[in-house]
Amino acid sequence: MTLAGRLAGWFGAGLNRRLLAILILVLGGLSAVFLMAVVELYRDRITAEQTRSATRYNALLQATLENAMLKRDLSGLQAVLDDVAGNPEIVALRILDPAREVRFAAGHGDVGATLAAGAIGQDGPSPSTAAFRLDDPRRGEMFRAVTPVSNRAACRECHGTVAENPVNGFLVVDYSLAALGTEARRGALWLAVAGLVVIASATAAVGLAASHGIVAPVAELTRDIGALRRGEPVAPPARLGRDEIGQLRRSFFDMADELRHTLGRLRASEAGLQAIIDAIPDGIRVIDRDFRILRSNAAYAKQVGLPPEQIVGRTCHALSYQRASPCPDTLVCCPLVELGGATSSLTCRQIHQDANGCERHVEVAAAMVDLAADSDTGPLVVEAIRDLDQAAQMGQEQRLAELGMFAAGLAHEINNPMNSIDLLVRAVELDLAQGEMARVEEHVATLHREIARTQRLTDALLMLCSPPAEPQLLQLAEVTRSALALLRYQFEAAGLRLDMVIPDDLRVLAAESDLRLSVTNLALNALHAMPEGGRLSLRGWRDGGRVRLEFADTGHGIRAADLARIRLPFWSRRADGSRGMGLGLPLVQAALDRAGGGLEVDSVPGSGSRFTLNYPDPDARPKGAR
Repeated sequence: MTLAGRLAGWFGAGLNRRLLAILILVLGGLSAVFLMAVVELYRDRITAEQTRSATRYNALLQATLENAMLKRDLSGLQAVLDDVAGNPEIVALRILDPAREVRFAAGHGDVGATLAAGAIGQDGPSPSTAAFRLDDPRRGEMFRAVTPVSNRAACRECHGTVAENPVNGFLVVDYSLAALGTEARRGALWLAVAGLVVIASATAAVGLAASHGIVAPVAELTRDIGALRRGEPVAPPARLGRDEIGQLRRSFFDMADELRHTLGRLRASEAGLQAIIDAIPDGIRVIDRDFRILRSNAAYAKQVGLPPEQIVGRTCHALSYQRASPCPDTLVCCPLVELGGATSSLTCRQIHQDANGCERHVEVAAAMVDLAADSDTGPLVVEAIRDLDQAAQMGQEQRLAELGMFAAGLAHEINNPMNSIDLLVRAVELDLAQGEMARVEEHVATLHREIARTQRLTDALLMLCSPPAEPQLLQLAEVTRSALALLRYQFEAAGLRLDMVIPDDLRVLAAESDLRLSVTNLALNALHAMPEGGRLSLRGWRDGGRVRLEFADTGHGIRAADLARIRLPFWSRRADGSRGMGLGLPLVQAALDRAGGGLEVDSVPGSGSRFTLNYPDPDARPKGAR
């Protein structure tokens, strides 16, 4: 590396060095320009001063020489010239005639030589005083002063009239500039030394100020940034300056504090998102276009038998099929290959293998998610993996549990009529033995009712999953009254009032057993909802092509949390404390589904409930018919 390269590297290694280099270059350049300007100005002033001095000296010398010439004292004239030429500052002294021939000379002057007009500064037609610098190869740099010697009346005898000869000649004096050059160089040297002292002082002062006010705070800020990147806590110092660097550091610590809070929120959001997907019972994994798993949940970690930290970053084909390369799309339905374009989601079944080679039948529901803000990963594929083997096992357990509840409810409901039947059979045997035939008939009639009650229960349970019965046109008011007649005794015993307003022309198309079942179950639900008594109002009407039958009670009502569960089989919660089987509303819903109807529920806890059956109106006219 060259010296310039090493210097550039040294100065570029630190802000303080770079500032010093810039300061030295700027101050040095300005000082050099200033020095050149001062030297040039100094030289001009010296030249002007030299011109004035030479003019005055020439005028004095001219008067002396003219006096000697008027006296025709040529030896005295030459003596004056020699005496003047003895001055070390004078290089040559010449007296020229009007034709510029040297007539008298001293020093380095050459008598008899003729000087060119330009050599004495007489380029114009009229003689004039001239002063200029002259660089002689032999004598060095000189200053030549030329003074025309004007013709006077006293000189007419030798030089003629003034009109004929305006000048008698020229006085040419060459002054040495060696001393002046030495003085100028000495002055320039002192100026340069003074400039260097100023530059060094200014550089040192600025360097110290920059070191303490800029470099040190920037270095501390750099350390704080590194600590922030490493996740280490950063705190502002006790005192921060009010200058721009102090404001920068204050802004950094404010930003670091906001960033710390933002990172905390992001971590909390990340943890919340992970908790949400961990709560999903199916296995979840997010895959990028390079088959790498970016995220998974606890269910998927359980499926593959690995901790979550060993899943992220691995490929899906390595975890699902123990393959080192992507699966052939001709053998496996790969969501990453299939998704895209018009297809944004799909569901397929696959057979996955864990690390031990055990196969697992799964159902994969995949969807493509395009995260436009994340340009690095591009579109992602989210897979929900359901373990079909586990689902089948859970389904079997659920069915067994439902059968257990069904058997328990059925045994409870049949137990009471069977006890009554047992007592009636014994009573009949006793009456037959005693010959009480009238009482036998009465007991047999009661026996038939209990048997019918048991049959209705078993028939109602079977109807929950029975095929649709043959529908027929039914008078809604007639069937409703007939069904409620069986509950008259229970209503009177409970102190309930029954109000029914159903027009006789309302008809529905449904199976009669379904309609009776629906009316009976809803009436019994109202009975259990009003243990302290109350009123049940039944109202029927037509409404836009539908026939509606409303059951409104003044009971305890249903809690909002329970409204979503009242249609579930075997779920029961009665206000009077009695225990039901929980099959009433499921049976009603099944009957309505067969008739194309619906069930609407509205309840206010403490005020009562309203159940409304709606059926298609078979007597409704089609639109546009007259």
